Amino acid sequence: MKNNAEILLTTKRNSYTDAIYYGSVYLANKKEIFKEIGLDKKTKFYMRSLAKPLQASIMCDCNIINDYNFTQKELAIFCASHAGSAEHIKILKNLLKKHDIKIKDLDIEPSKPLDLRHFKGKKTKLQNNCSAKHIMMLFMCKYKNYSLKNYTNEDHPIQQLIKQKQEKLSKTKCGELSYDGCGTPLWAISAENIIKSYFNLIKDEKFKPILNSILKYPNIFGGYNRFDSEIIQFSKGKLFSKVGAGGFVIVYNLEKDEILLVKMTQNNNEARKLITLDILNKLKWLNYEPIEYKLNQKKQKVAKYCYEFEL
Repeated sequence: MKNNAEILLTTKRNSYTDAIYYGSVYLANKKEIFKEIGLDKKTKFYMRSLAKPLQASIMCDCNIINDYNFTQKELAIFCASHAGSAEHIKILKNLLKKHDIKIKDLDIEPSKPLDLRHFKGKKTKLQNNCSAKHIMMLFMCKYKNYSLKNYTNEDHPIQQLIKQKQEKLSKTKCGELSYDGCGTPLWAISAENIIKSYFNLIKDEKFKPILNSILKYPNIFGGYNRFDSEIIQFSKGKLFSKVGAGGFVIVYNLEKDEILLVKMTQNNNEARKLITLDILNKLKWLNYEPIEYKLNQKKQKVAKYCYEFEL
């Protein structure tokens, strides 16, 4: 197993190296990973927010979508690392009101929104970018008559249901247990099985209502300055994408039926964006040229990117 990440991006100030970003890249079709850069495909990771669509897919295994009459925007936000903009908060408040769930039931820390344009200084639970995932879990608890208490505990029936779904989609047993930043359980899974999970998820007809909702409302799925929303918009719905903390981004080409997975070793959103856009352009999945990497000092371009690998 290869244990070294590769240099994916170098930024420079004039002729001097300013920063180096490392990571791994995997390109796959349904049969195999046919291009691999960096860590071996069997290397295990914690998916972070890449897991959200997989977690939300448990709704497709019962009739909750129809019984609770969820709208397309509501389905999209359940999978989201949303920006906490006004429209996101409005949707979430309406969901809680319609289905009699209290904000205090959310086992999540108050947070600033990712979209700070209209932030007034008060942290709230609904502004947390994982709040919609937590609400989805509470709805499923209510629907299945599970306790709403301790729903983030790894032994709670809702988390065991999610674990079983991950194992079904990945066709493998989950690895070691950890916790996401919002307190929900995560089980380690290899890069190749992350990709396998997404192939099986997107191909599942039962997931189509959620997928179509995301493609129709990418700004509800993420929003202001959220890279996965931008990829869906740039591609006019031909690409599905999800980002995750820890330098993750996955892109599913719905026309070619191929998946790109990028995992950086550093959690830098701007570097992740430049790297991914460059790869998507090289693959001809997008025609959207990344701009020069800018540091906002005296309104000058003080760094340029240069890629150290070829696909």
